[in-house]
Amino acid sequence: MSIPEEVLDWAATSAAEVDAGRAHPRDLFPVLAEAGLIALGAPANRDAGLAQQAAVVEALARRSLSTAFALWGHRMSIEYLATAGTDYADALLGELRSGHTPGVSGMASGFKNFVGAGDLDLSLERDGAGGYRLSGSLPWASNLYSDAVVISAAYAPEDTADDAGERQRVIVAFRLAQEGVTVGRDLNLLALQGTVSTYVTLDSVAITEEQVLSWAFRDFLRQCRPSFAILQTSFCLGLATESHARTEQKLTGVNAVFAEDHQDLGRRLSSARQRVCDYAQLVGGEQCSAQDVLSLRLTSGRLATESAALEVKTAGGKAYIVDSDVNRRYREATFIPVQSPSEAQLRWELSEGR
Repeated sequence: MSIPEEVLDWAATSAAEVDAGRAHPRDLFPVLAEAGLIALGAPANRDAGLAQQAAVVEALARRSLSTAFALWGHRMSIEYLATAGTDYADALLGELRSGHTPGVSGMASGFKNFVGAGDLDLSLERDGAGGYRLSGSLPWASNLYSDAVVISAAYAPEDTADDAGERQRVIVAFRLAQEGVTVGRDLNLLALQGTVSTYVTLDSVAITEEQVLSWAFRDFLRQCRPSFAILQTSFCLGLATESHARTEQKLTGVNAVFAEDHQDLGRRLSSARQRVCDYAQLVGGEQCSAQDVLSLRLTSGRLATESAALEVKTAGGKAYIVDSDVNRRYREATFIPVQSPSEAQLRWELSEGR
């Protein structure tokens, strides 16, 4: 697999503009699609392609976490649609695979609910004519362009029940342009401004039967969860790798006191990068351990924040200039502990054996 130089160059030269919201990663999606780098391994490590997709995400994250994160959200939307496999999902899948229609992964509350850590934010009710109405909110989502497609989880109508006697949960798809969907105000973010991230409210949005992608909530999320975590791990490791490499150039003079810290991070980073390759190859098979993948995701997030912090310590006053690359990476790294699943959720899931 080869990533076109124009892709890497765009990510690098546009990093500051994307960070400030003056450029947008979606411009890169059609280029990635044309190169065959936008749907590798979808779904569930098909054709053993997930490790290659992870490598693409990591390479972009070395240059711009914003761009890698936006690709992750789009790629996961492809994962959900490919997993659903319905005629409606396949029609949307063609749009997203081309890179021309952006995908929104609105699944944060779905994965939290899956492990018993929270409620869903959306609910369906019957409209009396064979369809549904969807209401609620997405507290945070990205790639919220007017032509985007959103995939999320919702409670089914109250008259439904699963095998445990609880209200059923479903996976739904809708377009951001549908009547009743309102995108929140632009937020002044610490970083990642170009990812078009904010909240979304839904008020009685018309949903057809075909827009309900799956009624098998738990099986659906169980299948998507490993790819979700592997690709998140990759953008964490991309940022960590770049900060670690930049720090190595500055370990002279008084900064030599950080050499041992740098070496320790290097050993841990090397181990994590090998593990993400190993685990990606196991996705889709019985040997893929959810606990191992979650543990790696937690580790990689910590490596990103620690590596970015060490780079700041060795960069001197330059690190305090907001539009410097080192400052951008540090700000980007602060997003990782709050990105869903947050560090708190990951630690809770691991402690509970979820």
